[in-house]
Amino acid sequence: MKETFGEYIHKLRSDNGLTLTKLAAALDIDQSTLSKIENGKRNVPEEILPKLSAFFNLDLKKLEHEYLSERIAELIYPQEETKSLLEAAEEKAKYIRTIKTQQGTIKF
Repeated sequence: MKETFGEYIHKLRSDNGLTLTKLAAALDIDQSTLSKIENGKRNVPEEILPKLSAFFNLDLKKLEHEYLSERIAELIYPQEETKSLLEAAEEKAKYIRTIKTQQGTIKF
């Protein structure tokens, strides 16, 4: 998805003929909050992802992936060399994952 997460939610809502009020109620958020999300004036709260997934019968893992990729994109978009930045972040994530895994291992 190249659009923002808010634009994607707006498209889902529009394509399904839903009002802001109806979708906001299904997601358990205020109508004004949903409007701000759709217009890019507010970030998507992570806790609505499972509700969004269930309401539109979407794959939750894919939604989480899109959500996280947007958060990362928001952090790095001002940088010129995003590819090298993402490669460095991937290496760091692998390293952190090994540390966290080792910390959880009990040795006898």
